[in-house]
Amino acid sequence: MSTISCRSFDDIVNFAIKKEESAMDFYRQCAQRAKNPGIKHFFEEMVDEERKHRDMLKDLNPYGLEAFKLEKVEDLKISDYLLDVPFREDLTYQEALTLAMKKEEKSHAFYEAWKGKCLHEKTAKIFEILAQEETKHKRKLETLYDEEILGWD
Repeated sequence: MSTISCRSFDDIVNFAIKKEESAMDFYRQCAQRAKNPGIKHFFEEMVDEERKHRDMLKDLNPYGLEAFKLEKVEDLKISDYLLDVPFREDLTYQEALTLAMKKEEKSHAFYEAWKGKCLHEKTAKIFEILAQEETKHKRKLETLYDEEILGWD
């Protein structure tokens, strides 16, 4: 993966767009290779989620960052207790959820780490926004896992 600097808004946004497009490509390949129609559909939905992230980045205005409200997103931490799952064509739904949760967890950690390396407030805020978006996505996946795999009340 290429390197990134905190020098400019455009550098960070363009880097993040490439990262989201890479995630879209990964999930698209998973959808194409998955044998189970339900798993194919799950990965197609993941492509759509990453596309939303990319489009949000394309529309991000450097002068509107102050208006962007960060919200606290509860982390269920389910993925913290799961092992990485490599893609296989015959993944189960549980494995597909785990693969996606771990991918989102790593993206969040990546953006969190970069947030702390930026001296300029606006560039740090971009990484904070990106980290939040990954946390929201991870939360959505963990909720699915909790409801559909763990089945706790």
